[in-house]
Amino acid sequence: MRGKNNSTIRYFLVRLIELLITLLLVSFMTFAAFSIIPGDAASVILGPDATPAQVENLRQELGLDKPLYVQYFSWLLGAFTGNLGKSAAFGVSVSELIAQRLPVTLGMSVIALIMVVVISYPTALISARRPGRLADQICSVLGHVLFAIPPFVLSLVMILLTSSLFGLVTVGRYTKPSENFFSFVGCLLLPSFCIALPKIAMTFKFLRSTMIEQNASDHVRTAKSHGLSDLMIEFRHVLPNSNVSAITVISLVLSDILGGSLIVEQVFNLPGLGRLLLTGIARRDFPLLSGMILYLALITVLLYFLADILTAIADPRIRIK
Repeated sequence: MRGKNNSTIRYFLVRLIELLITLLLVSFMTFAAFSIIPGDAASVILGPDATPAQVENLRQELGLDKPLYVQYFSWLLGAFTGNLGKSAAFGVSVSELIAQRLPVTLGMSVIALIMVVVISYPTALISARRPGRLADQICSVLGHVLFAIPPFVLSLVMILLTSSLFGLVTVGRYTKPSENFFSFVGCLLLPSFCIALPKIAMTFKFLRSTMIEQNASDHVRTAKSHGLSDLMIEFRHVLPNSNVSAITVISLVLSDILGGSLIVEQVFNLPGLGRLLLTGIARRDFPLLSGMILYLALITVLLYFLADILTAIADPRIRIK
């Protein structure tokens, strides 16, 4: 028992150390890349009409004249305390800007993930129970079609159908969650659906193949020979044994959802992290870009870390190994 507990603790510690190392590498490469690009925050703040003396004075004031490693460790220390610096383009804290835009991107990602899980699991169960039948063929064809269409194309099609033809949605309408939470969720439903559709197809295909494999396994045939109903077999044997693989694919889908939301925000004119990122790129706002890349990397790494933990809980053999 003590050996199993030690292996479990060791497994989680190794994953946590890998998470921290990944974040450090991402932060260093990001900081180094922006330091190589011509121009810096001082030139962005003062604009093209500033004299070299003015730029140099501001560089000294911001600490940009110090060696790269000194700037990096100073920025890294601030990042660990929640201080990602000051945006050169907006003149406010990077952390404050991210916090203002976070509800939109996070809300879309959560709603899209719920749609993926709620739709993909039942359709995969239906298809896997009768492979090759009409329901399976219809679901498979729809899955291929949806998987091939990019989210921004789906967004344009949905806007055309719901706004131009039926007049149901007003593109660009946005309500803050502090003003009206239900209106805020309503603004995100259609964009989230556009993000979720290709991911539903992806998750469905993976779950279908996993469930078909489980249905053909020996323990399922044994359960059938003991007289258990199909519904009981699905919930007792097929779904639990499919969850280990499903956790991995859903973590990949969630990180992909986050990236897709950055694009869809532009189409629906929503004030999320995607628009903030593009604004930072257009204005060469390096402090803002560094902070956002670190933030997005943190979310992605945490998702994979959480998936590792859930997988180890679902299948203890993984952490023992």
